Amino acid sequence: MTFLKHNHVSLRQLSDKTLAFLVSLLLVFVLAAPFAPATTVLAENTSSHKSSVTDEPKLTEATTAIVTDAQGNVLWSKNPDQELPMASITKVMTAIVALDSGVNLDEPCKISVPDLEEGSQVAGLTSDDTPTLRQLIMMMLVYSANDAAYNIAINVSGSQQAFVDQMNKKAAEIGMTHTQFQNPHGLDADGHYSTARDLALMGRYAREHYPLIASAVHTRSYTTTVGGEQRTFHSTDDLMDTYRGLLGIKTGAEDSGTAFLGASKRGNITLYTCVLGCETTQGRFDDTAILMNWAYRNYNRVSIQRSDQIVQIRTSEDNFLLSAVVKPSTSTTYMAWPGSKDFTYQTSMLSPNYPVANNQMISSTDWSQDSAQVGTTITQAHLTLWTIPAYNLFDLYSVAPYLFGRN
Repeated sequence: MTFLKHNHVSLRQLSDKTLAFLVSLLLVFVLAAPFAPATTVLAENTSSHKSSVTDEPKLTEATTAIVTDAQGNVLWSKNPDQELPMASITKVMTAIVALDSGVNLDEPCKISVPDLEEGSQVAGLTSDDTPTLRQLIMMMLVYSANDAAYNIAINVSGSQQAFVDQMNKKAAEIGMTHTQFQNPHGLDADGHYSTARDLALMGRYAREHYPLIASAVHTRSYTTTVGGEQRTFHSTDDLMDTYRGLLGIKTGAEDSGTAFLGASKRGNITLYTCVLGCETTQGRFDDTAILMNWAYRNYNRVSIQRSDQIVQIRTSEDNFLLSAVVKPSTSTTYMAWPGSKDFTYQTSMLSPNYPVANNQMISSTDWSQDSAQVGTTITQAHLTLWTIPAYNLFDLYSVAPYLFGRN
C-alpha cells in the first residue's frame, strides 16, 4: 500500500527560499530558450533538385566505356558490351583466382622464366628467386609484371592452361557473360577479350571481396628482392597522383590499344569505370577522369545533419541540476543520383531517461539507399558553459525539497 505524506509549510518558511526558487525557475526559461530544439530535418536536399541528367560525358579516345555506382547501377555507358582486348586488366582476375585457390600466400614459390613477347613488362624474375605468392601478386598488380602473372599461374595450378580454365570458370560465376581469358597476363591472344560492363563488374567484385587486391591496386610503389637485389616497382597507375579520391585499379596497354579499369570515392559515393580501345597512355586516364567528374557533378547533394543542430537536451550524470545538449558529431552530406530512391534510416538510441556524460554517444543512425548502406551518423552529448538547469517543473519536491521542510 502506498502512503501519501502531506507537508505543510508556513508563509514565513516560503518567503526567502521561494523567492530564490522562482528566480531559478525564471533562469530555466531564459537559458533554455537558445537551446530549444527545432524540428529535426533528417534529410534535407540542398541541391538544385535535379530529377534527371541532361548532359553526357564527352570522351576523347575510348571506343567503349562505362561508369557505375557501388551497387552496379549503370550511370552512363558507350558500347558497354562490345568485346575488345583488355590487356593487363586481365591480372585482376589472375589475383582473384590465386586468392581463391587457398595456396599459402607466404610460402616461397618456384620461378620459371617464361617466353613472352618482346618488350613485355617484366619484373626480371630469375630461377634463383623464391618470392612468396603475396610478393608475386604485388609485383603483378602494382607494376603489371607479366612474368609474375605467369608464375602465379604455374605455382597455383601447375600449368597456365589449368589456371586459365579457373579464370574462365570464375568469370562465369560472377556474371561476366562476354569475357574469355586465354592467359593470366593479358598479352594479346586470339579469343582473349572482355567488355567494359564485364570488367566494371569484375573490378567491383575484386575490391569488395579481396582486401589484398583493394590494397595492392592503391599502392604507389612496392619494394622486394629480385635477382638478389632490392628493387622498387612503381605503379603503372599515374592517375592516382592527380585524381582526388582514386582507389585504383588496373591499367592495360597492348598493340590493340590502351585501357583502364578505375574506381574512386568521394563522400559516400564510390564509382567504377572502364574504358577500352583508347589510343594513348594518357588518353585512358583522361577519359576516366571525364567519366568520374561527370558522374560526381550530376549527383545531388543531400544534407543529412548539421553539427550545430541541437536535437535533444538531457540531464547530466555529473550534476542532476545541469544539462547536456545532444548534437550530431559532424555535419554530414550524402549524394544521391537524380531520380533514385529516398534515403532510409534506422536509429539506435540511449533510453531518454538515462543521464549522460560529456561526449557520450547518444544515438547511431544507419543510412541506406536502394537497399545499400550509405553511411552511419552519430549524436553526442556536450556539456557547455551555458548549462541548462534540468528541473522537472512538475515535481517541486525533487526540484526544491527545502520548500517541504527539508534542507
